[in-house]
Amino acid sequence: MIKKITFDTGIQGKHLLVLGAIHGNEIVGPNAIFKVIDDIQTYKINLKQGKVTFVPICNFNAYKRDVRQIDENLNRMIKYCEKPITYEQKLANEICQLIKQSDVLLDLHSTHCEGDVPFVFCDYPTTDNLKMVNSLSVDYVLLGWPQIYSGCTDIADYSTEKCAHDYQKIGVTLECGYHKEPKAMNIAYEAIVNVLLHFGIIDGVLASLPPKTTIRLTEYIVKKKSGYLCQNYKHLDVVQKGQKLAKYDDGEILYAPKDGYILLPNADADIGAEWYYLGVRE
Repeated sequence: MIKKITFDTGIQGKHLLVLGAIHGNEIVGPNAIFKVIDDIQTYKINLKQGKVTFVPICNFNAYKRDVRQIDENLNRMIKYCEKPITYEQKLANEICQLIKQSDVLLDLHSTHCEGDVPFVFCDYPTTDNLKMVNSLSVDYVLLGWPQIYSGCTDIADYSTEKCAHDYQKIGVTLECGYHKEPKAMNIAYEAIVNVLLHFGIIDGVLASLPPKTTIRLTEYIVKKKSGYLCQNYKHLDVVQKGQKLAKYDDGEILYAPKDGYILLPNADADIGAEWYYLGVRE
């Protein structure tokens, strides 16, 4: 069901897996991956060791419809299902196997708000994962995703990063910015090249990058009923303790519990879905 392309040098080295369009409407990953594939095939990029497997479009049916998902959020259920029923469960089984067969995962995503700042998720800040994060030319790192979902009952947390961690692989998720922002594709393309350089799969020297700002997620807010965000928030907007963040149609107001950041706000969130996240600088 999932279409992939692998380039294998036949020389010992890391096996990198690059995923795009886990969510079907996130077109940045596929566009960047197709460009890298073309550059490898035309020898603009030359592999020297190891191998790389590309999956430009993981969620093909959703991609064709320009929607996030068909039955359920694929990046909340990347685990093996013995008797898959939904479309995304069947995809998850294939993705799990691909992650298991690789050494390193780079999962490319994009966001739904114009002007969103690119960042990288590092859910499991091991030494190897942090080194990989530092090879990416984005300014912000988000930590603490598994912790905020620990023990929750309303939303499952089986992401590609969790799958990689469970299989003892290196892996991070890059959010490249707004879906339709042209620069976002360049960020995704550069990320693939930088990771290839970092693991020695291609020749070259990785450019020195400035230190990143690290933000720790503290909580997520599920939209429980009809309502709206109080401002046109952008990802990584600063908020102050007591600031009005959202209001339900019945009059209930949600406030910022402390100074920090609002993260991944979704003004169009469905009832029962994540509305926004909160975080603080480390």
